[in-house]
Amino acid sequence: MLPALPQLFAGILSIVLNYVATFYMPKTRLLRDPLETLTTAVPLILAGHIIILIFMLSVVKRCSFKTTVISIGNALLVTALGTVILHGFIVLFGASLVEKFNHTLAFAAYLAVLALFPTFISLSPTDTNIWIKCFLQHSPSTGPEIFAYSQAICTLSGAWIGAIVLPLDWERDWQAWPISCVISTYLGHAVGVFTAFGWSSFKHILNKRKNE
Repeated sequence: MLPALPQLFAGILSIVLNYVATFYMPKTRLLRDPLETLTTAVPLILAGHIIILIFMLSVVKRCSFKTTVISIGNALLVTALGTVILHGFIVLFGASLVEKFNHTLAFAAYLAVLALFPTFISLSPTDTNIWIKCFLQHSPSTGPEIFAYSQAICTLSGAWIGAIVLPLDWERDWQAWPISCVISTYLGHAVGVFTAFGWSSFKHILNKRKNE
């Protein structure tokens, strides 16, 4: 049996949730009004991820009620702080500080939920050393660690890749801020989930052959 199947299941649920909330549920489509779309999508995605986190902690990992509540609180706090920090980085990378401020803030919240919240779904509850190992030392080794790391890195990378087309003089509707970044962030997260599954499966097979 391949490792980290619960994380894969959670990741696929997250992909479907993100798609429905971003491209299907909003009354106003992303190309027409990205701000209204994100304003609708972000709370839905956040609520869905909270439910996935509760399921992973209470059903899969069989954590206590207190541990589950603490983990949810930590995830919400980090996501909120991440939104503020990412908003600052997005401005530093070229977004206007004043013009379309609400668009930038909404995208920062969208990026924070997709990049940061899944790390808690994969890793919680763990001590600080595991987070340092994954994100400061860049040395994920177990299936959950690989899923947390891959989703975060691929989601952030997707957001950056989407910004490449913004300054190009193509005059396309989808070049309006932050439409291309929203799309590439979604795709980056999806790539991160399946990359993590391939990575963790390959590592599992190699370790199994070494032990034989």
